[in-house]
Amino acid sequence: MSSSDCEAVALSPGAIRDEMARAFQPIIRAFLVPVFLFYLFIGIPHLLLRSPADAALLFSLSTLTAAIALYLRRSLRLEEAGFARLELIGAGVLLLIYLNTCAVLYVDFHPSNLIYFLLLMMLASTVGISNRVVAGVSVITLATMLALAYLLGPDSFFYFSFVSLAGAFSAIGLAVLMRGAISKAVRSRLLAERLRERAERQADFDALTGLPNRRNFFATLEQLIGDERALSAGLQVGIIDLDGFKPVNDLYGHAVGDDLLVEVGRRIRQTCPPDHLVARLGGDEFALAIGRPLTEDGLIRLGSAICETLRRPFVVSGVDISISASVGFARYPENGQTVRQIYERADHALYRAKRQTRGDVVVFSECHEAEMSDLGRIEQALRSCDLVKELSLAFQPQFDLMRQRISGFEALARWESAALGKVSPDLLIAAAERTGMMERVTGVLLEKALAAAAAWPKEISLSFNLSVIDLVSSRSIGNIARIVDDSGIDPERLVFEITETAVMTDFERARDSLGVLAARGCRIALDDFGSGYSSFAYIHRFPLHRIKTDRCFLTRLAEDDAVGRTLLRAIADLSANLGLECLAEGVETQEELRTVQSAGIRYVQGYLFGKPMGIVEAGERIAGQASTESRRAF
Repeated sequence: MSSSDCEAVALSPGAIRDEMARAFQPIIRAFLVPVFLFYLFIGIPHLLLRSPADAALLFSLSTLTAAIALYLRRSLRLEEAGFARLELIGAGVLLLIYLNTCAVLYVDFHPSNLIYFLLLMMLASTVGISNRVVAGVSVITLATMLALAYLLGPDSFFYFSFVSLAGAFSAIGLAVLMRGAISKAVRSRLLAERLRERAERQADFDALTGLPNRRNFFATLEQLIGDERALSAGLQVGIIDLDGFKPVNDLYGHAVGDDLLVEVGRRIRQTCPPDHLVARLGGDEFALAIGRPLTEDGLIRLGSAICETLRRPFVVSGVDISISASVGFARYPENGQTVRQIYERADHALYRAKRQTRGDVVVFSECHEAEMSDLGRIEQALRSCDLVKELSLAFQPQFDLMRQRISGFEALARWESAALGKVSPDLLIAAAERTGMMERVTGVLLEKALAAAAAWPKEISLSFNLSVIDLVSSRSIGNIARIVDDSGIDPERLVFEITETAVMTDFERARDSLGVLAARGCRIALDDFGSGYSSFAYIHRFPLHRIKTDRCFLTRLAEDDAVGRTLLRAIADLSANLGLECLAEGVETQEELRTVQSAGIRYVQGYLFGKPMGIVEAGERIAGQASTESRRAF
């Protein structure tokens, strides 16, 4: 781990002591086993070979030592001991061994038995959790040994002095090496855990404003809707969108725009009661979650107060800025039964607020429900269009930094409607999902993508996005599998990309669907990793081959360079530990590329390496790459 990581996360002495205790507890428990067995069985020869008085002394002391060792081992198995307790246990057991040694010498003194004190020093260096235990026991044993050697005469004292010196150096060396290695491992584990926890916390909060982010917001909504009390208490969701923010960015730059967003978040937070959740969903969009009853008039008053406070001029970096905001509200359970339904209706209310009069507040109602059904032009156009003729694909290159070559292309849907003209991919997918045409759309796009990939070299992969409908429909997955089989393309060249949100819609069905594709040899990529609201714990539960980081992690570099780098490194380490490839999406600058490389990420995608292009241009890029590699070969 880099020094910047160590500086970013402070490790308290108390935390280090606790981890040292966890590391030493199994060592001391294991040490107590031979102590118990030795002093249990050594009592037998004491009874058989010693005089009654000596046998009583030695047998009692050895039995007591064995009993204490057994009791301490059982207590350490049942509960986790702290540093001080382990220190006391280690010192106590070592002193008991010391007393047994002294007792044996008292009963039957032989100069050669003095070597037992050296063995006791080595034991202390192994099981003593702290230096003071090692030093204390060593001093006592050395002093006793030398005192007894002194009584034997100068020659014995001289001999045992040299022996004790060698033993002391060995014991100290062993203690230093062993505790140094354990301490280093403990610090590394603690630091990794702190960085992971820090990254997870930062993943729930917007680095710019400090407010809960999109992931946090939707996770909270899921919890509130899952709480039966929400049915009686009510849940209101509001979406706040700034009017006039983009010109601020264009005119004064992103730095001023970021400062403005910070001030906007502060004003919204101050306007709302403390129990209202205020979040930043992204860009200039904020959201509210209100977990207590509010009438329609109450919502309008709250929304109007927010709009009013945001209308007041801002002074940012010495610049006077005036913006406004529009707010849309929806209520659970009146306007929907799921997070998605409530959010869509709040979003539609916001759309109405912006379309009516910017700076307005709209609460979703039955008339808006009817209006949503009237916004079906796109859906109708999709139903009546010639999908094969009107749907096409753009291909964005994915680059292998290690081999310095294009490793594959991501296929991106395009729709030029005969009735409506160009329709954005998001609207195409949304319309296809609502109309039940997702299976047909996916099938047409996948066949075209596979036909294009058939002309590419075998080492060039094809990434294809699957929607939530594809994942939860066994029929759709069956159709996808059939198309792959009929294409003749090596399945290992195919990478199906899915999002966290799509997976979490119906996790079990999604996992089964991905299992069908993975069984054929197709690879699976988790797209926009970190932008959804699923848990890290779910990642290992479905077949994955690649993680694609969300663009937001690179944009955070401009907001907080240390945070952005830490998050990317954490994701790269997570991918490596899980045996997955890691691809950074949205790389647009050389600085972002350097950050990605320093995080240990091998694959990248973004405008720096190529914008989405047509099939002809994609073929030309591949041919150009092959030509360059051929020239290098010569």
